[in-house]
Amino acid sequence: MVNAFTSGFRVSQTKLAITKHLTDEEQAAAALESAQVVALAILVREEMSQGEFAAHYRPFASVLPGPGYTLPSPIDRQIALFMEFLPTIDEAAKAEIAAVAKVLADSAKPAPVPGSAGAAAAAASAVPTAPPTPEQRVAELYSSAWKTAIELAHSSGRTISFRGSQDLAEQAAPHDGSGIVGVAGVAAGGIFMRDLLPIEQVLILYEPFAGAFAYESLI
Repeated sequence: MVNAFTSGFRVSQTKLAITKHLTDEEQAAAALESAQVVALAILVREEMSQGEFAAHYRPFASVLPGPGYTLPSPIDRQIALFMEFLPTIDEAAKAEIAAVAKVLADSAKPAPVPGSAGAAAAAASAVPTAPPTPEQRVAELYSSAWKTAIELAHSSGRTISFRGSQDLAEQAAPHDGSGIVGVAGVAAGGIFMRDLLPIEQVLILYEPFAGAFAYESLI
């Protein structure tokens, strides 16, 4: 049964279905891998904890609820748990959070072109733009998700509470120069807007902390 999910006709069928909707080869390959992981997780679900299964099923959670799905905790409870976890982060996790946050936050900066401003502009227009790297795509997704969260907070009249959840998370985060204070506020803001923000955007805003304590641990 495992082989059926990892090679052969069944995988070919799944790949064909995916490529009908995703023409980008890199995205299609990632989607196929996610589908295989989810299928295998369902196959051995009885041997996994609920948290482990939820983490494996995550890529498809916004499309259809997984087996054993339960409603998430209220938003205020999720934020409260997040605040409780923040002071317990150890040094190794801090380093990982900072590294992930850097990739998420750093957008690509165009290389400087020597010469005058006019020559630089002409050269820039003459040289074709290189396709974004995976890191640049991730940074763009993170930035877009945060922008959407802020816009939704304003349009839904929640700006004050939204900012309040950010402030509380930033106060609870370690203030030791590890650089995770700001991303803690972003993650809390994403959690606060969970009922209006697409789940995949909530997850990318939370991503720096996923290695320290998975989002599923707040549910």
